[in-house]
Parts: sequence; structure tokens; C-alpha cells
Amino acid sequence: MFKKIVALALSAGLALSAAACGTSNTGEYPVRLANITISSAPEKVVVLSDSIADILVSCGFIKKIEGRSDECTQEEISGVRSVGSKNSPNVDTILDIAPDIIFTDSDMPRDQISKLRDTGITVITFVPATTMSGISELFGNIGAVMSGEETGRKIGEERAETLSVTMGDLQRLVPDSKVLVTACYLYDENGTALTDNTPSGRLFEYLNAVNVCKAGLDADEAFNALKLADPQFIFCDVGIKEKLMKSDKFKDFSAVKNDKVYELSSELFSRQGNSLVEALTKMMEIMYPTVSINPEDPTKKTESSKSEESKAETSKNESSKAESSKSESSKTESSSASTVKADTSLKITEDMYYEFGDIDDDIKKIQKRLNKLGYFDDEYSGYYGEVTQASVKAFQKANKLDETGECTYKTLKLMFSSDAKPKSSTSSKAESSKKSESSKTASSKSESSKKSETAKPEE
Repeated sequence: MFKKIVALALSAGLALSAAACGTSNTGEYPVRLANITISSAPEKVVVLSDSIADILVSCGFIKKIEGRSDECTQEEISGVRSVGSKNSPNVDTILDIAPDIIFTDSDMPRDQISKLRDTGITVITFVPATTMSGISELFGNIGAVMSGEETGRKIGEERAETLSVTMGDLQRLVPDSKVLVTACYLYDENGTALTDNTPSGRLFEYLNAVNVCKAGLDADEAFNALKLADPQFIFCDVGIKEKLMKSDKFKDFSAVKNDKVYELSSELFSRQGNSLVEALTKMMEIMYPTVSINPEDPTKKTESSKSEESKAETSKNESSKAESSKSESSKTESSSASTVKADTSLKITEDMYYEFGDIDDDIKKIQKRLNKLGYFDDEYSGYYGEVTQASVKAFQKANKLDETGECTYKTLKLMFSSDAKPKSSTSSKAESSKKSESSKTASSKSESSKKSETAKPEE
């Protein structure tokens, strides 16, 4: 869904414990961050910080997460083993997992960090980014830890840039207006607020709105400033709205009087990965209900107005006989495509990506789906070889996608949906005729290709 996603960083002040992860021959290691040296790519990690988990998920490192705290509620890692709460994890459970690295929050109690360090496992504590530019560095450092100084850092920084671009694209959907919109986010009924000096506090800027809660004020000053600003929209944590609506402190607020108080989980604002885009999208849908956001691509508006449908109908009725014939053919093809059933066997996530040379059980599901759609006729090996690559290209061409031969999130989302266009019967007949006319040499060549598809590459 979020193919283009944000520029988000690591603040200074990395508190990192030391312990080696082994030896690497890739040239990407060692990676040095603050007072720690990481010798090789970790095979297993335990993540106690839900914000770091958000970034790991965004960067595609899901498969290396073997343990998580209860606070890491991201759907993509819901099946991962829990090790207890993030500030008081079960050390025995962590030792049973035997991870190479443990990721923690900077505000974890010192005695708990000491317990983890005493296990001899590398403990990495990242301080949350305080600026939007800082998030890019944060992504880059986490990427470097996971996949190397060059490759991993590039993965992290590019993913951060994608997040940034998505947020910019969403901002362009906001209607232009000369009227100033004011808003805020409250954590409780006392007025504890998300201030304007944090990345999540600045999300309002993407909505062409002002976060009226300023940083650097004590509790009384902050509430008086909030009351004076009288925000048009109040967003608050889950379970807080009812308390605000009944509070004497907030009874004169415009947002309370006009029922413009909306609940959004505080998790969306404490995490610095994909959750930032999710928070922005949800706030946009509330503040600008006339902007319809495409669920497949949040940067595009959906078009469903009656006038447009009317235009399409008029155009259809005025078409010539020649065009009518063409339309009938297209109609048949469309009807064929509409009979395709969605396939839910593959759990598709935004970070999913497969290309030539990959080996994975999920690739078997991709091969089965391509076979069902008529593009793949080979063994379900789980190896992404030449035959699979060619099949993906054929699918992309027929479905008007970029013919890269790589399984990106966009390609997979369409491939497993009911909108996937199967291989046309005309194309199949031509392909069949081509096969029957092929020489023994071509047949031999095909057999060779099949072999290379099913064989795993040499280590």
C-alpha cells in the first residue's frame, strides 16, 4: 500500500552494549555505531521497542525477528514469540531464543538493561529521532546493523525516503484553502499533548494545519495556551474522548461543542516507521472527508462521481458499430478477468520483494498463483529462476505493470487479487502453436531452463 514511504533518523546518543555476532566475509562488516562493533549480520533478533519494530518491518527485516515485546503489536509480526513487556522482559525466554541482538528503547530501566547485558547478548538502544531528517539516519543505522554498512544502510535510507515521498504525495491531496486549520493530539483528559517539536507532532503540517501545542511550556502554561488556541480538531488516545466530552476543563472548546474529537491510538504517534504514514492517512480522512483515498495507493484519489459514470455511459452509447465490436471483445476479456478469484494463501506485506536467485517457500505460492492465471508451467520449486522471472514479466505486461520481472508489493497485491488479469486464451493458443512447431533443439533448451529453475544455486 505504501510503496513510496518517509525520510525519518537516529538521534545522537546511541546507547549500545558490546558483544560480537560472529565473523562475516561480505565486506559489509564490521559495522561500528557509538561504542559497539557488530562483526556480522544477525540471524536472529529480539525487539523490545515497538518503534524499532516498526522500522524493522518497514525495511523488510521481518524474518529475522524471533522475539518481540507485548508492545510490538504490528500485524506483520503478530505470530512472533512474545518475551513479555518491553521494560521488564522475561530473560529466560530471551535466552531460549538465543538472539544475536536485542533492540531496546532508550527509556528502558537501567537495571533491566544491565540484566540483558549480563547475558552476553548484544543490546542496542536507540534514542528516538527528534527531527524528520533524523529519521533517515535512524533507518540507515538500523539497516546497517541488520544487513551491512553499505547494503543495509542503503536499504534503510531508501525506505525512509520512500516514506517521505509518500507523505509529501498525501499532502498534495489536501484541498487548498486560505482558512487556517488548528488541531492537536492529547494523551489524556488533563491536556498532556503531543508537542510540535517531534516528527509525529509535525504531521499536522502535512495536513496544512497547525499543531497548537507548543514545546517548552509547563503543564499550566501548556493548557492555557491550548485553551486560548481553541483547536478546531482534537485527536486523542483511545478511551479519552468520553472523558474530554464530560470534562469541565474542555466544555467550552469548539472541538468539544462541535463533536470534532476523534480517537486514534497513541501507538501511531510513538512509532517512527510505517505508523507515521498510517497516522497521517487516518487524520486526513477525518479532517478532509471529501478527499477519497485509494486504499491500494493512498497517494491517489479514487474517482467515483456520478458525473464521471454518466460521461462513461454516454460515451459508450455513442460509440460506432466498429467500436461496438471492439467493445464486445473487450467485454468478453473483462468478463473472463472478473471470474478470477482472489487468492489469500500468501500474506502480502509492504516490504515483500522477490527477484531472480531468491529461494523461499512463499515463492512456491507465487508460482502456484501464476500457474492458476496461466503464466507458469513448471515445478513449484520455491526458487526464483529464469522461468519464474519470465512468468512474472508476462503477468506484468498483461496487467499493464512495469515489466521488471521482480515481485514487488504492487505486483503481488494485484497478482493475488480478483482484479488480476489471466493469460488470454488467444495468447495461450499462440503459445501452444509455438511450442508444437519448436525444434528438438528448442525443446532441449527448454528442458535445460527447467532444470536451472528447480535447482538451488550453489552456495
